[in-house]
Amino acid sequence: MPPSSKSRVVAIGQVSSYLIWFTVLSMFVILVCALAALGITWMSLPSGDLNIVRLILQSINPGDDYFDWIKRRGVTSEARIFLMFCIVALAASLEYLMLQLNQLLTCFSSGEIFNRKAIGHARYAFYVAFFSSLFYYAVQLLVLTCSVMFWQDGKISYFFRIFADALGDTVWVGISLLIIWSLEIGAELNDEVELTI
Repeated sequence: MPPSSKSRVVAIGQVSSYLIWFTVLSMFVILVCALAALGITWMSLPSGDLNIVRLILQSINPGDDYFDWIKRRGVTSEARIFLMFCIVALAASLEYLMLQLNQLLTCFSSGEIFNRKAIGHARYAFYVAFFSSLFYYAVQLLVLTCSVMFWQDGKISYFFRIFADALGDTVWVGISLLIIWSLEIGAELNDEVELTI
């Protein structure tokens, strides 16, 4: 390996070792925020008549007083369980994503940049983020469908907001696939060099 490549690997390892602490801190913050959100949802939201469909429909045009509106009206027990399920699903997917990034950075910090283990962690992190995005858009399309069925205002602006988010996520997916593809090519070249030696 040329000296310039060795210095790059060392630099990547140093930066990765600092980023490992960031992922650990992020996992802790996600856990604390999820527990706080679960506690607020379970204990602070009053009981009332807001069901899941009304919560979804109101989220199209939430306004500034959306949470105050929820507190005033109160939620049914099914809506409370639905909100708690959404919080747990979001927190679990974020925790798993951070765990995979942590493992990927651990590989990088030990100098194992182009190997199958690092690629596996990168691929798992991509899958979690990709399927979370797909779930997000499925929920958004459900909200849009409900708004059309119940003649809720704000459908056009909501559609364009979903479309703009989807375009941004499409670019993100392309960049992520390009990075994973680059890691795979590097791993194949690394394997060929080891076989040649």
